[in-house]
Amino acid sequence: MSGSLFRTEAGRLVAVAGRLFLALGVLAAATLSVRAEILLDDTWADSTRTDHNPPTESAWYASTGSQLTAATNAMTLTVGSGSVMAITYFTSNSASPAQLELGDTLTVTFALTFGTVAAPNTSQGWRLALCNFADSSVPWLTSDSYSTSSQGAGVQGYALFQNMGTTFSSASPMDVRKLTNVPDNALLSSSGDWTSLATGPGNTNAFPGFASGTNYLLRLTLHRTATSSLDITVTWVNLDSGASLTTAVTDNSATNFRFDGVALRP
Repeated sequence: MSGSLFRTEAGRLVAVAGRLFLALGVLAAATLSVRAEILLDDTWADSTRTDHNPPTESAWYASTGSQLTAATNAMTLTVGSGSVMAITYFTSNSASPAQLELGDTLTVTFALTFGTVAAPNTSQGWRLALCNFADSSVPWLTSDSYSTSSQGAGVQGYALFQNMGTTFSSASPMDVRKLTNVPDNALLSSSGDWTSLATGPGNTNAFPGFASGTNYLLRLTLHRTATSSLDITVTWVNLDSGASLTTAVTDNSATNFRFDGVALRP
């Protein structure tokens, strides 16, 4: 996602997203050439969030529809005292997920600008998941209003559990996780359903936390290296200072290489 704003105002967390960009690419070792397919590049240019027409638009649905609104080149997610979850799908339909073959890389890019960032805390409650909804027992959403503890039955995927504050509570504020309790219906509400693959980066001297009004880039990259191996890299970049925060891990027991959606539960 490019151009997203999260800020706290009167107890609310607000997220404004101006772009979501996904690309599937293959690097050919013999020629060092790159073939890339743009799966989605959505900027909400028409100020709507429920039109689904990849690769230029994807529909977003929220557990509480009034908390997710779109304007020209922006989308706002407001989180109050209760939880909220937003989900989008980036393929044309639920029968056509993006398939990672050997050597394929799926890159998901978000640009984020934070307003009033929370004070230092120990929570890793900011959660973003890249999912395979197509092979689950949960049909694609077509409207708002669903439980924040739903949408998970049979879903597979990987997620970033992120500590979000002006100063990180540890040197490893990032936690890359794999959904291992696949049958559970809770997608992102139960941290116990997700197994930690790696935390990091172990040093945050150049990137000690998030700041209000600063532009950030968040990139998730999945690269299939073998029959059952998937390299996972998650990177934050402070676009104002150039500082970065990266955590990478290889899942050597990967069984899922199909993806079609993104879930956000801050």
